[in-house]
Order: sequence, then structure tokens, then C-alpha cells
Amino acid sequence: MHAIPKTINQTGKRVLARISTWPTIYFSIGLLVVFVVLFTRGSRGFLSPYNLSSILGSASILFAVGAGVTWAIATGGIDLSIGGLMSLVSVIFIVTVGTIGYWAFLLCVLVGIIGGFTNGLILARVQIPSFIVTLGMGGIFTSMAYLISPRALSAPAHTFGILDLVNGSTMGVRNIYIIAVLVFIVFFVIQRFTVAGRNIFYMGSNIRMSWLSGINVVQSKQLAFMFSGVGASVAGVMLACRQYSGYPTIGNVYILTAIATVIIGGTAMTGGTGGVLNTLIGALIMSVLQNGMTVVGIDVYLQQTILGALVIAIVAISIDRKKLAVIK
Repeated sequence: MHAIPKTINQTGKRVLARISTWPTIYFSIGLLVVFVVLFTRGSRGFLSPYNLSSILGSASILFAVGAGVTWAIATGGIDLSIGGLMSLVSVIFIVTVGTIGYWAFLLCVLVGIIGGFTNGLILARVQIPSFIVTLGMGGIFTSMAYLISPRALSAPAHTFGILDLVNGSTMGVRNIYIIAVLVFIVFFVIQRFTVAGRNIFYMGSNIRMSWLSGINVVQSKQLAFMFSGVGASVAGVMLACRQYSGYPTIGNVYILTAIATVIIGGTAMTGGTGGVLNTLIGALIMSVLQNGMTVVGIDVYLQQTILGALVIAIVAISIDRKKLAVIK
């Protein structure tokens, strides 16, 4: 039994080596450039320092949650609980930051780890589809947020200095950008240079081959959804700090937006390809697109139509059609 995985593992590594994210990255970069050129021509103020700061600020939060959910999608699954977890974290942060100070940041990340691990545990052990598990858990997280506080909470004035860890600047660089960069570095290193990170993407590419290669599929799924929870918790804290408040529905708008960010970046819904670098480009595309459409005066309802059409087009381009049989 041990000789077979060793042989297959060598084949698996060769298959994995052929999986390249660069073609989709080139496409995403090209799409980003096109949008920047179009919106620059449509509005002179699009490239103003204030507007660029707004774009990058939105992209930072979007990237944090998108980078997390990238791991879930890389397995061929999906995480619909991120909105509820962001909301829960925002409420917990505002409730606790006044009493435990900077430790509230660590507490919220721990909540994200536990929430994401719970998703992965149910998914891997009970073998329920990720759509159902995370949809249900998202409702539970939202309910917990309502139980803590059924209404919006404002950050106490004496905590504004603590919130500056996100809202402030370091050597002229906004801290929210630095946090996004740190999230990127951590997840990129895990993806590219650790066995656990590579196994998650390999599993998404071919789960049967992963199992035969000796990869612990259950553990990989748990780890992927735990990373998704970490991303959602970091984004929830960033959002709470930026708005100086937390409330039980603050993260709802990020569910579809974050998933769209991952898809537009080039990470396939069928799993196995893409990564956090793709999601970084996708976050910039989404922020440029949302901001640009507003700046040039496109109707808010039409914006959703354009975004939906773009997501469908990207999925049609990036999807692995060999796995269409497993898509419902």
C-alpha cells in the first residue's frame, strides 16, 4: 500500500508542476489596465490622489476576505459564511476593544480560526456539500452577532487611538495597505512554499489522485476553510476600524463581492488553479470597476448587471470543463 502512493506521488508532482496561474494573471492584469484606461478617459478625477486612496482602501479589505475564500474555492468548494463571520467579528471587536485594547485584534483572529475550522470540520467529517455547510454556518454567525448586539455599535472615543492601528499611517503609508500586504505575503508563502499549501491546490485539481498520493484530504479541507475564516476575520476588523462601528449585517455585501473578486482574478470555481496573487489582481479590478462606474455616473442598478455579466464571462473562460460533471 505504501509503494503505490510513492509512485503516484511522483506522477502527481509532475501534474502539479504543469498547473500554471500565469496565463490567467496576464488576462486579469490586461483587464485591469483596460478598466483604468476607460475610467480615466471617462473622468478626469479618476486618478486623483483622493480617489486612488479610496480605491486602494476598498481593495485592501476586499483582498483580505477574498484571499481567505481563495483557499476554499481552490478545493473546489465555496465559503458562503464569510459575510456572517465578518459581521460577528466586527461586533466582537467593537464590544471588546474598549476593555482589552489591542488584544481585541488577536481575539477576533482567533474567532475567525475557530469559525473557519468548524466549517472545515463539518465539511470533511460529515461530508456535506460546502454550499450547505457554509450557508448554514453563515446564518449561525449572523445570529450570534445579533445576540451580542441587535443594533449597530459605535467604537468608544477612547479607543480611536487603538483603531489607528488600521486607520493610521506608518512612514507615510496607510496601515490598511500594510495589513493587506502582510496578508498577501503570509498566504502567498503558504501557497507556494509549504507542503500544506500546495496540497490544498493539488487536492482541488484532482482529489482522487491526491488521496492516492497519500495527501490527507480531510486535513487539507479543514486547513483551507480555516484560512478562509482568518481572511474573513481580518477583513471584519479592518471594516470595523474603518467605519468605527460594528453591526450584525456589516459583512453581508462582501459575500458575493469577495467570491466575484476571486473568480475575476482567475481562480477557477472548479478548484486547483489560481491563488492569492490572482485574488490581489481581482481585488484591484473589483475596486476600480466599482469606483469607476460610480465616478463616471453609471446607474447603481446597471452596475450590478455589468458586474454579473463580467463574472459569468470570467467563469466561462477559466472553468475546467473536464470537471463540469461535478458542477450542480
